[in-house]
Amino acid sequence: MKQLSKLIRYAYWNTIKDINPLFVEAQYAVRGQVPSMAATIQEEINAGKKYPFDSITELNIGNPQTFGQKPITFNRSVLSSMLDPNILKYQSGDVQRRVKFYNDKIGFQVGAYSQSPGYPIIREAVANFIQKRDATKNKPSINDIILTDGASSGITLMFNLLLKDKSDGVMIPIPQYPLYSAVIAQCGAQQIPYYLVEDKNWSAEQKQLEEQYSKAKRNGINPRILVCINPGNPTGQVFDKQSIVEMIKFAAEKKITIFADEVYQENIYDPKKKFISFRKVANELNLDVEIYSFHSISKGITGECGLRGGYMEITSKIDSEVHFQIHKSKTIMLCSNTVGQLMTGLMVTPPNAEEGCSESTVQQYNEECKALFTSLQRRASIVTQYLNQTKGVSCQPIEGAMYAFPRIFLSDKFISHAKKLGYEPDVLYCLDLLKETGLVVVPGSGFLQYPGTYHFRMTILILPEEKLLAKMKVFQQWHENYLAKFQ
Repeated sequence: MKQLSKLIRYAYWNTIKDINPLFVEAQYAVRGQVPSMAATIQEEINAGKKYPFDSITELNIGNPQTFGQKPITFNRSVLSSMLDPNILKYQSGDVQRRVKFYNDKIGFQVGAYSQSPGYPIIREAVANFIQKRDATKNKPSINDIILTDGASSGITLMFNLLLKDKSDGVMIPIPQYPLYSAVIAQCGAQQIPYYLVEDKNWSAEQKQLEEQYSKAKRNGINPRILVCINPGNPTGQVFDKQSIVEMIKFAAEKKITIFADEVYQENIYDPKKKFISFRKVANELNLDVEIYSFHSISKGITGECGLRGGYMEITSKIDSEVHFQIHKSKTIMLCSNTVGQLMTGLMVTPPNAEEGCSESTVQQYNEECKALFTSLQRRASIVTQYLNQTKGVSCQPIEGAMYAFPRIFLSDKFISHAKKLGYEPDVLYCLDLLKETGLVVVPGSGFLQYPGTYHFRMTILILPEEKLLAKMKVFQQWHENYLAKFQ
């Protein structure tokens, strides 16, 4: 009996050798080694251990509300009333009107499954939003819109559908968002990097696309998908129309599917730049190219990361059998969460006079959105300014998104020191920054980077802005003192 007890206690049925090796291979730097150490340090601080700082500052992830960003009042009022009809009588007439509109179509059954691709009324709202955004006569069919648990689940769904085997490849921008390299690894497919040109504000160059495509073909890899992130994560650039035209023409010529990651489309801070969707440009070019676009409630002004909502659009005519398989796969996964679906509807349908909303409701909504946006714009400027004023750091202008991706110039002495310790130089840099200041940033190697260069990603989201200024000064002083040790 004792032997049996020992066997039950210590004999694991599954070990790392029993896990799918493709999943073991996948890495996600945003929540990787540095954030893991940060969590340990915070636990130690809570237990009474002393550090040079009182708490860690998580600059590793774009999570607006964790920094104190307030949700939009109208959105939350409608959502809370859908979840608890008993409070509806305390809400404004405009909130009650929107709730009635949803209730007439959905009912107060938020806890029930919706159709697998999502509530038809919300998909209709997304279609209206896309048509208005792109100023086009062609309104998307709701059958081409699928509501998702954030953009990530839609991207993962489509990777799993389109990548067949290890000979399939995905062209990803470098630096890239680590979701892409992780899911490509899980699918057993190949990464095909195309390098953004840092000195040209992270531009995508036609020559680089052609070179990497040809190299992949020579290596027996079949490029299937071209990932385009606009505005860029982690790089913060906003593609101009000509860049988008070139990428679409390239994909059309090579017969490669485009994944347009457009989750930061509301986060454009440079007044000279504007968001242009891949869908809009493809329609204007009238080219035969297959595009899937993705959007999310997590970013923009909505900033509702934890509610997990978003959508994907099949933006072009595709084979009817492929269309069926997409919907079948979504049916297998069941619907995305209904709270996220409702917030997606609220994101794409602000309160407006056409639905009978009062001027005061519309004004309050617009003022809240403007205050959030202008604050983000100022914070982007603060971060860019302080990074570029720091010796040994260079940062391209943050035109959009929520991050800076500065280059750090590390001495040969430091690089040799890091490698002797068994670390990538940027990883050691970020670990020491964490241990000495409490600032959590993500090493550039987690996003991939041009060989011989080193970077890190940090978010611009710290609130209040005075705190952001203080933290940038902490970074500036630490960085210059730290690198002085290795001159």
